[in-house]
Amino acid sequence: MTQNDFNDHLEHIKNDGFTILTDQLTPNECAEARSILEARYTEKDRGGYEWLFNKHTVFERFYQLPDLLSLVRYFLGADALLSAMYGSVVMPGDGGNGLHSDSGITGHNRELSMAQGDEGQRITSHPLAFNVIFCLTPFTDSNGATEFVPRSHKIRSLDIPKSAYKRARTTIAPEGSLVLFNVNTWHGTTRNKTNKPRYAVLSPWRRRWTRCEYEMARVVHPDVLKRAGEDGTAIFGIQAQEPYTELWQWDREQGAPKQEFKYLERH
Repeated sequence: MTQNDFNDHLEHIKNDGFTILTDQLTPNECAEARSILEARYTEKDRGGYEWLFNKHTVFERFYQLPDLLSLVRYFLGADALLSAMYGSVVMPGDGGNGLHSDSGITGHNRELSMAQGDEGQRITSHPLAFNVIFCLTPFTDSNGATEFVPRSHKIRSLDIPKSAYKRARTTIAPEGSLVLFNVNTWHGTTRNKTNKPRYAVLSPWRRRWTRCEYEMARVVHPDVLKRAGEDGTAIFGIQAQEPYTELWQWDREQGAPKQEFKYLERH
C-alpha cells in the first residue's frame, strides 16, 4: 500500500466510518477458508465458527496483513488487541434484519455499560474499536453483503432513526477484500437474494485497555502464538493480562509471574 493509498483509507474511515481494502487474501486462501466454514456449518452454533485461528493455519494470515495492521494501529494504538475471530455465513433468503452498531457485548455500546450520566450519548470523539469483514466470496448488491450508513459513527445518539435506512449503502467488494469499520458505524446484513451462501470472517479489534469478547491470551494455542512472531504478544494481549500476583512478582512483558515465581502460574 502506497502512502497515498494509506491516506485515502484514513480519510474514508474518518469521514465515512469504513473503508474497503482489496487484494488482501489470495483466491486459494479464500477457497480454503470457505471450505473449512462449509465443513463446519453444522457446528457453527456450538463453537465451530469461533477461534478460527486455532482451527486452521489459513486463518493466521488474517491478523498478519501489513495493510490491515497499519490502519488498525493508527487508530487504536501499537498494542491494539485482536478481540475475536469467527465465521459468518448468510444463506439464501437470510439477512435483511436491520441496522445496529457493534461493541454491544463487552464494549462501550453495551446497554448496561451506559451510565446515567452519559445521558444516552455514546463515545464518538475517538475510535475505541474496529471490526473487520473478510470477504471470502464477492460482496454484491444481492448476496447478503453488509450495508453501512456513512458518517453514522459521528452520531452520538444510540437510537437509529428510520431515515438512516435511506442513507445506507451496500458494500460492493471482490473476493479477497476486507472491510474495516469503526464499531460505531451503523450497519447490517442485507438479504441474500441469490441461491448461494455468502461467506465471510469477522475479526474485531480493540484498544488494549478495553475488554475483549475473549481473553485471547488464554484461548490461543501456544503453537499459533509462536507462529505469530514478535507481534503475537500484542495481538493476543499477552502483555495486557491483568496481574494475579502482587505487582513486584509480575512480568508485564510476559503477562505471567516472574521466573522465580513460576510456581504461582495458572494453567
